[in-house]
Amino acid sequence: MNETKKPLRRGRPRLKANEEKAEVSLVVALDRGIQVLIFLADRRCATLAELAKVTAIPAATAHRLLTTLQQRGMVIHDAEKGKWRIGPQSYRIGSAFEEGSNLLEVAPGVMRILSEETGETANLAIEEGGLLLFLVQVESENPIRASFKNGTAAHFHTSGVGKAIMAFMDEAALESFLTPQILVQQTPNSITDAQELKAELCKSRERGWALDDEERFLGMRCIAAPIFDSLGKVVAGVSVSGPITRFPDHKLEGLAKLVVKAATTISDKLTHSSAGS
Repeated sequence: MNETKKPLRRGRPRLKANEEKAEVSLVVALDRGIQVLIFLADRRCATLAELAKVTAIPAATAHRLLTTLQQRGMVIHDAEKGKWRIGPQSYRIGSAFEEGSNLLEVAPGVMRILSEETGETANLAIEEGGLLLFLVQVESENPIRASFKNGTAAHFHTSGVGKAIMAFMDEAALESFLTPQILVQQTPNSITDAQELKAELCKSRERGWALDDEERFLGMRCIAAPIFDSLGKVVAGVSVSGPITRFPDHKLEGLAKLVVKAATTISDKLTHSSAGS
């Protein structure tokens, strides 16, 4: 007795109704998770209530999304302030967007030249979780020099690089960034008044570079300039730092020109590598 063979099914297997519903729910959750990350990236930090209100995601759902993202290091929760921020894993993923424009690939070579030209230690830093994160340091050969490990975190308002980055944020981003900041006094020169800091940032923007005038460590000065990505957004800062005896007032302009030149070179390399990728 001959049996009629059933034709083989091709293509994607059909999902049952409950399976299709589950798949749609997963896609909706993913979309909402992306909304959360974009919102936090734009606002720098926010409470759960603020996030839920602006994104129209129910608070309970938003909290589940945030805790899930937190487990993966995509967001960070400041329990004391009740604020959520972008986490280190989000930065790592974002920095991989354009392999050719990786800051860590293009900056060190320029920094070595800067260090040789000035005879001082060159530094590269970015914003991470409201703090300044130093990624690369090219040390001076001078026996008395600024020195700290890569990965060191610092306050924005007492750092030349931090002030250079803040000076070139747009007004809304700067206001959002400064709101949760505590302007601690690390030395007698530290700026602890928000309005005074804003005036200093305005001055830094006008001249194109920022100065840490013994605000983080007594006896040390730092001159910094901003680095921009291919979209013209400030993404980092580069600086030279050293003892005040080698950074007297009459030498600041000359040192600043070299720092600005290095920052411009790094920015150009980021832009060109992006265009060529």
